[in-house]
Amino acid sequence: MMRRWDGGGLEPVGTRDHARGPMDAPVTLVKYGDYECPYCGEAHPVLKELQERVGEQVRFVFRHFPLDSVHPRARRAAQAAEAAASQGRFWEMHDLLYERQDELGEEDLMRYAAELGLDLRRFEEDLANDNHAWRIEEDRLGGDRAGVRGTPTLFVNGVRYTGPMDLDGLLAAVEEAASSPSASLGEGVVAERTGPLADLLDEVCSERRGVNNRTLKRVVNLAVEIAREGREGRKIGTLFVVGDSEAVLKHSRPMILDPLYGHPHESKRIEDPNLRETLKELAQLDGAFVVSDEGVVLSAARYIDAVSNHLELPLGLGSRHVAAASVSSRTDAVAVAVSESSTVRMFDDGEVVAEIVPELWLLGRYGLYLDGSTMGRENRRTAL
Repeated sequence: MMRRWDGGGLEPVGTRDHARGPMDAPVTLVKYGDYECPYCGEAHPVLKELQERVGEQVRFVFRHFPLDSVHPRARRAAQAAEAAASQGRFWEMHDLLYERQDELGEEDLMRYAAELGLDLRRFEEDLANDNHAWRIEEDRLGGDRAGVRGTPTLFVNGVRYTGPMDLDGLLAAVEEAASSPSASLGEGVVAERTGPLADLLDEVCSERRGVNNRTLKRVVNLAVEIAREGREGRKIGTLFVVGDSEAVLKHSRPMILDPLYGHPHESKRIEDPNLRETLKELAQLDGAFVVSDEGVVLSAARYIDAVSNHLELPLGLGSRHVAAASVSSRTDAVAVAVSESSTVRMFDDGEVVAEIVPELWLLGRYGLYLDGSTMGRENRRTAL
């Protein structure tokens, strides 16, 4: 279960890391923190404001580094964060722990779990049995190898940040890192993706389809995150329909009261990190998200009126994929489906045009690229 990293310096960001923000952000900021550390507490609102200011430009990663000798409650708080993570609520617990640093006792941790609507019996068992102690120790050992000696310690694109822990200093560091030709995701992945899938995205988003390239890339990244992370300890499936939203809404209907109804468009932009976390929660609902060409998530939990008699999908694909193929055939939208097997598939003009394996996407290799239709034609797959 332990990550294996024998090299020196900062350990690459991996699938087990807690990350907030798009995977293809040009800047990755890694923080080693201690929930009882007062300096971490002071830095927390600064980092949150930084995220709000720079949006999708930064991917924020948190790693545990409890200073047991001076902060006796820090490790227990870290275990509470991991117990919440096992139920899909890491960041919510993370924020609570920093916002209420003076209240980190056992009863406090249980109260926070209740506030977040966690399964309290499971949460309590996780704490009692130290079920996630290995995860915290893994982070701490990685910090030791990276030369971390105190908290907070930040790395910006793998380089230790030594400037002031204020918004201006961090903004300057982010801007410098983003403008660097070698700006990467922390795993050697260049920020601007190239290769077959990048070409495919450009082709799908051409003027013929009328789909905004940048919006589609954001949706694909979010879909990959959902496929990789799941929710509340289980894998989930969902569907995004991007572009030609007026036609898509005509070919769909609400399954339940739309949880996004009535919210202003500015609060529903897909690049907003807070909305992305909300969408991960809503992805547990049945139905599809409808995303406008401009990147506004117009609706959630939509039932797609699928027509399947002219579709020839590969064997093994279910109703969600039928809906994706149908809506991309009947409109000028592109559909991105997340399956419970953790594969992400893109549909254009009624056809599967790409399959993405999250772990390979994270490494910049994308997964499988399907050249042409998979429906009634010979499949020509190129493993990337």
